Amino acid sequence: MIVTHAVESTNLARNLLGNPHRRDLAIYLPPGYATSSERRYPSVYLLHGFSSRSTSWGLGPALAFGALMPPLEQLLDEAIAEKRMAEMIVVMPDGWSRFGCSMWVDSPVTGAFEQYVTRELVAYVDSHFRTIATPEARAITGYSAGGFGAWHLGSRNPDVFGTMAVLSGGGNYQARTQATFYRYFDSIYPREPDGPRPGNIDSWFSYAQPAAFAPNPDRPPFYGDFPFEYPSGDVVPGVWDRWLAFDPTLNWESRQDNLRRLRGILLDVGSQDELGLQYAHRILSRRIGAAGIRHEAREHDGTHTSHLRERVTLACGWLSDHLR
Repeated sequence: MIVTHAVESTNLARNLLGNPHRRDLAIYLPPGYATSSERRYPSVYLLHGFSSRSTSWGLGPALAFGALMPPLEQLLDEAIAEKRMAEMIVVMPDGWSRFGCSMWVDSPVTGAFEQYVTRELVAYVDSHFRTIATPEARAITGYSAGGFGAWHLGSRNPDVFGTMAVLSGGGNYQARTQATFYRYFDSIYPREPDGPRPGNIDSWFSYAQPAAFAPNPDRPPFYGDFPFEYPSGDVVPGVWDRWLAFDPTLNWESRQDNLRRLRGILLDVGSQDELGLQYAHRILSRRIGAAGIRHEAREHDGTHTSHLRERVTLACGWLSDHLR
């Protein structure tokens, strides 16, 4: 069963983009939840990807590449019935922003989403549902931009989340980000950049990520600094440095003490990911493995989204093996 609550957030209030501070929170309750008034459950926080919402996960079937996939609720019920995962509460926050996604980080432009999830929502869920309210019984996962969010929140908050699973998450920005901006620049040249354009996904990334990674309250109406100059494409050193601080393939080193505290780390990606995220995962796995940080790296034979809900279900099963 999935229930939806509306949550008022103080951390999301007064952001410069005018993103709503009242958010829908979707919560999956396992089959046994309604039959017992005493039992408590581990919880998994599931972060959605770019341009999605909290309710995108489970309130109906989803269309992907022409195939109608079952609702996430159905897949989780089946996995529990078949003993592929333990019963757990799955919490689905809303990280949408006017530019597509908040990237799940704190920003004066989009809102303080890290604080919203790790402080406000965790406290709300633990007080409204029968969770086991300890880090050892609480995990975080996500897909695509949500996979990046799972890394960001999990690697910074081991006192909140004891385990994390990163599904097709971001990283390796030196190879990927420049290409995104160059494609956007090519699409508008010789006009000046003037905001996201309908149907041009590179343009949405080119405004959503600066709002998260390089926010600039003194630069309306988009409030973010590009890491590359237009039209030359040259690097803007100070901005690029701020950007790279969010790259998992680089920031793992400053967070390795936190990573060693986690009960488990899963990196999962498709070997045919059209965004090149398989390389981000391989680089990250190689680097943290060389540092002796325990983790599991998996690759499937799909693209970025071709096995989306299947991989989420598998991740929940993996997490249930690592939660108390």
